[in-house]
Amino acid sequence: MQRLGQQHFRLSGTGSYLPQAIVLAEEMDRRLNKPQGYVASTGGVLTRHECRPPETLTSMAIAAARRAIEAANLQWSDLDLIIDASTCRHQPIPCNAALLSQALGTDVKGVPAFDIQSTCLGFIVAMQVANGLFATGNYEHILVVCSESLLAGVNYSEPESSALMGDGAGAVVLSRSKSRNTFAYSHETHAEHSAICEVRGGSHNLPPFEYDPSKEWLYRFHMDGPELFRVARKLLPPMVERLLEETQVDRNSLQVIPHQASPRGVEAIRRSLDVGTDAFHNRTHEIGNLAAASIPVMLDWFCRRPEYTHPTLTMLLGTSAGYSQAAMILEV
Repeated sequence: MQRLGQQHFRLSGTGSYLPQAIVLAEEMDRRLNKPQGYVASTGGVLTRHECRPPETLTSMAIAAARRAIEAANLQWSDLDLIIDASTCRHQPIPCNAALLSQALGTDVKGVPAFDIQSTCLGFIVAMQVANGLFATGNYEHILVVCSESLLAGVNYSEPESSALMGDGAGAVVLSRSKSRNTFAYSHETHAEHSAICEVRGGSHNLPPFEYDPSKEWLYRFHMDGPELFRVARKLLPPMVERLLEETQVDRNSLQVIPHQASPRGVEAIRRSLDVGTDAFHNRTHEIGNLAAASIPVMLDWFCRRPEYTHPTLTMLLGTSAGYSQAAMILEV
């Protein structure tokens, strides 16, 4: 699906948070029972942050959201809606956004809150939904937050995927603005590849009460990295090319913020799209794959650079389990 449309919001504030604990590649080598240098030479993620007690998904989300609220020069009570677009869950019910609201207390009492679940594409999908809600004229300020603790769910017997993951949170405050023709969105799902990335246990098909230690791997994250790379390399660039052709946007005028999937995978996509390194923002080697939090964390860093000027025409780009892929062009 490709949609050209209007952008009904401005990015009024961004925020991010990375946990205090830092895990170097050498520590991941030990966890994976691999020789020193394995993670650095194969996965390429040299450092990542890990959510450890007393830090939680909620505390990371609040820290990132607070920074976004402060950057927007707003109060919590100014929010009309809270959207949690994380991959990781606090618990099956209620939704993450409700539990975040509970933690924030009276400051957001009565503010509606709901989740959008699209794994690594959660943030982009939430931005698309928020843009549509702003078009109704019923919302002024929407908070979108993603908080991820992926290292808690990796399967260390699958070193290739485990070596890529990290923890952290990102958030943005979107505010309704005068509509402008600077928005385009493309989103595709190719479900024949759904088994590439999955966690099979923990829900209806394999309930948590049927857990058995001998089947623990079914309750942990599985990713076929080489196959995912092959599929993304085949399907993602053509989708982006179609979007650029339809919008008539010059790729050289764009800043590109991709989902930080893996250092080598992101770089391969950059080369496939023929985007210069200065305009393509890849810091996966520093933080790892943060799932849905990857793009808002990178967006926060991007907007806080001394050389940042507003507005900047930007493409957000990524893939997710499903297999799904999406690209969004907007002013930030």
